Amino acid sequence: MRLRTRPAPRPGVAAVELAFVTLLFMVPLIIAIWEVGRLIHVQQVVANSAREGARLAGQGFTIRSDGTQIQIKTATGTPSVREAVLNYLRAAGLTTLADADVTVEFAFQTGRATAYVPIPGVDPMGTAWPVGSMPTEPCWGEKGQVFTVRVSVPWERVRWTSLGLLRPANVEFTATWRILTDESFVVNTALPTW
Repeated sequence: MRLRTRPAPRPGVAAVELAFVTLLFMVPLIIAIWEVGRLIHVQQVVANSAREGARLAGQGFTIRSDGTQIQIKTATGTPSVREAVLNYLRAAGLTTLADADVTVEFAFQTGRATAYVPIPGVDPMGTAWPVGSMPTEPCWGEKGQVFTVRVSVPWERVRWTSLGLLRPANVEFTATWRILTDESFVVNTALPTW
């Protein structure tokens, strides 16, 4: 009959194995989840900023408190599509971005359905547009005309870690919208008023 011998006690082996598993597997996994979460967060913020810029561009015009009409343009004037996008990005916490880092592009996807001839002294646009033409500014679009606003920010300027597990060059989104302005009309000043 053989006697069974008990294995020699191995105190601390489980602790060492747990340390190796944690160091080699769990820590990189947690960091990867953190970076993917940040990328998803930044993607959502960029998408919402593009939608905010498109919402403003869809108006074509806005009216000041004194009643004057203001044209909505892509990069100039106040308000502008670019300004709306930058304000949204800052309000959402992407404060490390400089204005020059953010790319905002506006483009019509469909041409004009009708010929447009401005009314002298009434129309702030002042430009005649033939059928099928592609205006370059939101204020020059016609009701229902499809356009896009594309926003792009460099990932290097908004990421939290420099480990580089994720390496997209840019985080970008394109919002497709329609011009929502009313059709232009002339008020008949010969009508009686009360």
